[in-house]
Amino acid sequence: MQIIYRYAPTFDIRIDLLERFSSIAASEISALAKAYIEYERENFSRFIEAPEGFVYELYIKDTPDAYEEKYLCSSYQAALVCIDRFYERYADIDAKETEKSRYRIIKRKVFSENDTFEEDAYAECVLGANKTVLEVSDYSNPADCSEIMCSECKEICPYRCDDLVFPCFVHNYAVIKYQDYNGLEHFGVNICLKKCWEKCDGMVQELYVIPLDSSEIREHRFDADFFDHEHIELPLATLASPDDLDETMRKDYFDFVSYLRSQTQENDEIS
Repeated sequence: MQIIYRYAPTFDIRIDLLERFSSIAASEISALAKAYIEYERENFSRFIEAPEGFVYELYIKDTPDAYEEKYLCSSYQAALVCIDRFYERYADIDAKETEKSRYRIIKRKVFSENDTFEEDAYAECVLGANKTVLEVSDYSNPADCSEIMCSECKEICPYRCDDLVFPCFVHNYAVIKYQDYNGLEHFGVNICLKKCWEKCDGMVQELYVIPLDSSEIREHRFDADFFDHEHIELPLATLASPDDLDETMRKDYFDFVSYLRSQTQENDEIS
């Protein structure tokens, strides 16, 4: 159920799979799936409501590496129409939707002089090609308890979540392919940290990845602290090969791995 909830590709598919799951699951798990469904639907319903004093800020990226265009809209429906008008207006420069096009719509409260200060972002909706709803996040509907971590709680609550671990399919220094938030593809080096491999049981939540396009790798500053790293969840990672890299990145990869192995050997000799 957690895999469905976290990794279903669209809002509608997520709801459909949760409904099908709830019809066959044990009673407690079925109740939790239904709580997820109700929570998601309520979030979307609140998002598209357009009470006075709110605007919808639309961000358009027709390709993952395109400049993010921004437009203020009076309602959710107006934002959808704005997407169509955008492509009509810029058709002469070949602006067109692709399967990787993304649209973010942020619902913001307009501040008035008599209002109490608060953050203006109330909710966000992300859409893909054909204006397909991918996910909805309601920032104004937080969990109303803080007594226990959600991953440790056993109550029937839409915030309940368990730590997910998966069989690890990569080795130390493997090349990993992944996408960033905008859908841009990246390659990185998987690093099995010492605290991981000392107690490794073959199951992990995420990978610790050093991007091969980071400045530290490109400039061969291999002794850096690597603040520029990524934690990639297993279902979002793909095992790649050095052959998938361009010539420069492939050389950087082998040089980096050679450096890491030399450091490991030195540490073993010292210990």
